[in-house]
Amino acid sequence: MVSAAPRLVVIGADDGVRLARAARLAGHYGIPRLPAADLLLRRQPLPAGGYVIDSAPQLLDAERGIGGLRPALAFADLVVLLHGEEWTGADEARRVLRYYEARGMLAAFPPDAPDGDLIVAVDAVLRGRTEDPPEGPDGGP
Repeated sequence: MVSAAPRLVVIGADDGVRLARAARLAGHYGIPRLPAADLLLRRQPLPAGGYVIDSAPQLLDAERGIGGLRPALAFADLVVLLHGEEWTGADEARRVLRYYEARGMLAAFPPDAPDGDLIVAVDAVLRGRTEDPPEGPDGGP
């Protein structure tokens, strides 16, 4: 059975825009919004029913262990990158973003893109799911 709730990560440098967008996406899908800083500090397990994590890119770029992704990223369905007007792509060439871009799981939008555009991208990812989300590893993100 395929779960209807997405596992999203919203990345953007502008805190206000990112937080508002993450909150609206979480509200639309009826799932919790989790600040990445809180997840990293508390090491709480990720909700099985989907989530929206909001983060500045540098918070999620650090490696965990030997070259592994943090579980919040390892199990995400889609990473939504909110880039500013001056964005060229080179600024955001961090390891995590390159990882998701190579797998077709990175969707970049300008900060003022309509919510509907993001929802269309998320829904397309959910339709592409072939199985339930895996259980996250013990110990949280």
